[in-house]
Amino acid sequence: MQIKEITANNIIEKIQEQVKGYPQEPMYLLRINQEYCTYEVLVNDFPVYENYDLGVSATGTKINRAILKSGEQTVTLRMYPIGNLEQEAYGDEMPYYKTLKGGSSMRIEVIKVPDWKNYDIAAEEIIKVVTTEGFDTNKFPGAGLPYYEFTFPFIAEVPYENEGWSNGVDLRKVDTTILRKKIWSYFKSEQKILENKDVDSDAKAYFNLFAREAKSEYWDKEKTERVCNERLDITKIKDKEFQPFKNYELVFYGEGKIATFKHSSGLDIDSRLRGTSALYFLYDDQSMAYFPGLYLYMDKDKYNDKEEELQLEMIK
Repeated sequence: MQIKEITANNIIEKIQEQVKGYPQEPMYLLRINQEYCTYEVLVNDFPVYENYDLGVSATGTKINRAILKSGEQTVTLRMYPIGNLEQEAYGDEMPYYKTLKGGSSMRIEVIKVPDWKNYDIAAEEIIKVVTTEGFDTNKFPGAGLPYYEFTFPFIAEVPYENEGWSNGVDLRKVDTTILRKKIWSYFKSEQKILENKDVDSDAKAYFNLFAREAKSEYWDKEKTERVCNERLDITKIKDKEFQPFKNYELVFYGEGKIATFKHSSGLDIDSRLRGTSALYFLYDDQSMAYFPGLYLYMDKDKYNDKEEELQLEMIK
């Protein structure tokens, strides 16, 4: 598919051309319970969900978009202290937690739905359950730490295969100063697209990403229309107030093949910005904010090993 052919008028049709129907359409989900921590979840080193609140998500988080092909997958949990969340929920007399506690814990179920198009909760298969060490004994090994991370594998079988970011250059090996300039340039170009309400350029930028998600999550036309129209509506928003780039960090995902600028995931930042993209804007008289997720990579087949000529693009 030639990206130059993609427009706001044909993106839905072109994405649907990429989606195949399968006799069985398995979907994988994570169902997570946590105590005395907040967390981020990565599948195959790609972020799929974060929860910086006390509340537990009762519904499972779909993770097929981060599963590029059948075989062994990895799940990484990054745990953070709850900070002032109990104070906000129950009053100022509650303590502030700047580190994890002995009772901090997580329980993760990896769930397989054998056929998503015929979803039946009774057909869900729990294929793996993982709990943090000390889950039942109040002796979490990360107690006293400001951050704790653990990873575990599981096997997935899916009917599709996506290239995604697998053919990307390891951006950790690129000179950091050059890489930062390239990411900055991409972020500013995306800001320009949004400022100009350039829906065709935005459709081109997001096509490969949406196509991967559509194939892996078996989108029907209605879902494709909803996702694409929501994105184009964001592009058309009037009076966007872009905020200054500050207090952000360079972050790598996908084993170094993906890079972006984001705000810190720790407690040392405005909670409204925690873990979000460095590029964002306010709208509706500053009552609303939008953070476009910009995950960038460089295709090996387009790279000539000259760092100054690095051309980043949105991941597939």
